[in-house]
Amino acid sequence: MIESIIIYLYQLNENRYIWISLLIITLIGTYDDLFGDTKVKGLRGHIKAFFHGKITSGFLKAAIGGLIALFLAIYIGDSNLVKVTNFLLILFMINTINLFDLRPGRALKVFFILFFLLSISSTFLSKNQLGLVVFTILTIVFFQDVHAKIMLGDSGANLIGLHLGIWYSMYFSMSGKWIMILFLIGLHIYTERYSLSRLIENNKILKRIDLWGRRGTV
Repeated sequence: MIESIIIYLYQLNENRYIWISLLIITLIGTYDDLFGDTKVKGLRGHIKAFFHGKITSGFLKAAIGGLIALFLAIYIGDSNLVKVTNFLLILFMINTINLFDLRPGRALKVFFILFFLLSISSTFLSKNQLGLVVFTILTIVFFQDVHAKIMLGDSGANLIGLHLGIWYSMYFSMSGKWIMILFLIGLHIYTERYSLSRLIENNKILKRIDLWGRRGTV
């Protein structure tokens, strides 16, 4: 949201569509946080509910997220291949951070890892100074989140995920994008069948990273 406000204040007209997209994904995430049906779980559950005549907030969020991903992919990309690639990347990245937002600090740790990966493998930081602003703000937020004083919720997680999707679409290499897409698809398939938290807890390295910074842990 911070980046959205800065873009608006500086009136960077060429980025107004990105600003609008960030605002919409935040609003739909907020709606899901406030009025979402917690009984329906997973993307498969929301799709199943839809075909049974029930439109859940989760399905609405996924549908609008898909439209946003499609719009931005067309806006950012040039060739059809790039547009398709960016669409898939943004679509799956939007929800990825949300998948990890189950324990204090976990989702933002994933953000920092993906931010670092993009920073060292592309020209991202040299061409997008606003990325540093977002990073700084989320670093401050992290210490509140990891101590369970606040929660990102769907609004925060989807907003962060959309930021990453846009950044990776704009600055990552084509081969890197497809590797990331395949990884994200695999991650979503896994979480539809198994518990991500259980996977993390059963792996010593992942568990140690997951626990780092929480009160009463190392």
